[in-house]
Amino acid sequence: MNQDIRHELISKSLRIKPINHGQVYTFQIALPDSRKQALTLERRQAIEQSLLAHQSNLVSLVIRRTTAYDDDDIEYELLHGADWLQIAQELDIEKVWAWVFDLTDEQAIAAIAEMELLTHTQNAEPTTTGSNTTETDFATLIDQKLQLATDSIKHSLTPLLTGIRNEIDEKLKVLNYKIDSFNSAAIGSDSLGVVLEKLETIQQGLKSSGRTSRIEPVENPINLLDASAQEIETALRQVNTQDPQIKAAIAAVQHYRKSEQGLTWQNLEQSAKAKTKSPLKIEGFATKTYDRLRAIAIIPD
Repeated sequence: MNQDIRHELISKSLRIKPINHGQVYTFQIALPDSRKQALTLERRQAIEQSLLAHQSNLVSLVIRRTTAYDDDDIEYELLHGADWLQIAQELDIEKVWAWVFDLTDEQAIAAIAEMELLTHTQNAEPTTTGSNTTETDFATLIDQKLQLATDSIKHSLTPLLTGIRNEIDEKLKVLNYKIDSFNSAAIGSDSLGVVLEKLETIQQGLKSSGRTSRIEPVENPINLLDASAQEIETALRQVNTQDPQIKAAIAAVQHYRKSEQGLTWQNLEQSAKAKTKSPLKIEGFATKTYDRLRAIAIIPD
């Protein structure tokens, strides 16, 4: 199949059109490892001279919009023009000209193949024909698809692996805490049966450490809108709340009593689930402490 027919078939199968053409901030464009190029000295010098002279690229890049990267600054992924982008980033060129497309991974692979085919056809003499050229093109398409799939899997797995690692860390903290508590207990005078019972209790606790225990509500809940700090502390001790949790709960209640948002269960829950650096976060106040508050108190409408 000759080059003209193949080009026409690729274009008909793609049916893509650019959504924009203009200048894009260089730092917003991701350059996948699969697109990076080893440049000759002559090519590098020619592109550097052009970029420095014009402070932008005379040959437009081809990019697509993406959300596959963890970096919030990254909005686009390069499809074509790696040599220009590489050197523009090295020279801290602020903006580059680019054609912007919305493409799926399959469309991106086909588009890359078409642009490389056009570039190679323009710059190289036809030295091979027939099945050798076809096999080379298909091998290139397969390699590119595998690389894109690998990059996509890597970006997808990163948050999952982070969550698993955090969960393991939390369980290890629970294990270390229980071991320290066991070691610090005065078991020297205990009988062997008592010691074995303590070991069994720790084992059962570790099995259920990944699950949240339900806290039964008390019979006479206090009113958080006007309860004193002492009343809150006394009530929390009824549901086996530790001193640091009591201190954090009282701080959260007093904070929202004084704030414009007001003291509501919704505000307390948002604070309990907020991340460490969030302005809503109150030190030491987390979901377990919030659950204990719900068990011992009410907030009238």
